Amino acid sequence: MKVYAGVDPIRGKRHYLPEVIPAGRTAAEEAEKARTRLLAQVDERCNPRTRATLDQLLDRWLEVADIEATTRMGYVNKLNKHVRPMLGKLPVGRLDAETLESFYASLRRCRDWCSGKAYVKHRVEGEHTCTAKCRPHVCKPLSASSVRQIHWILSGALSRAVRWRWIAVSPASQAEPPAPPHPDPQPPSPADAARIVSEAWRDPDWVRWSGSP
Repeated sequence: MKVYAGVDPIRGKRHYLPEVIPAGRTAAEEAEKARTRLLAQVDERCNPRTRATLDQLLDRWLEVADIEATTRMGYVNKLNKHVRPMLGKLPVGRLDAETLESFYASLRRCRDWCSGKAYVKHRVEGEHTCTAKCRPHVCKPLSASSVRQIHWILSGALSRAVRWRWIAVSPASQAEPPAPPHPDPQPPSPADAARIVSEAWRDPDWVRWSGSP
């Protein structure tokens, strides 16, 4: 079963909250319980405890968060460049895990949120005479590590929103950012290891540190 939950602001498609009910004698009863629960979630999104937007939450969070100056600057740059243009006007109460994951996926496809549409990237805004600097847009994905950093920043702000009772649950706790890269250890070959040890023995300081006579 599924319950209509509005339109995904990232993809512009109808959004549903699904739930699978196992077959059995109590299936109808369980389905009704699930429907009630899902409708409550939809109501929480449509009638949130606050009308504050994500922009307003981020502003308030940055006011009170204890963050080092250099870290704060990095946060602000990422928020201004990637988050606020796409999600900033969205009410905090309507932000959910699927919206965040759609947002992360769009950044991984193109950091300029082009949605696959061809256009010319002009050197300046407004009326002007195009030069060689006005070029067709070429998609450049945002790195997985940068998207994970954005997820961590949003997690901090949304966790504070839960503590302030702006929202009931942090959608960031339910969303999955891009996975970190798999470890790729590259130990030296036996021959290379032997050469490294041989070279090390030529260093008097290393011999003294190793405890050898």
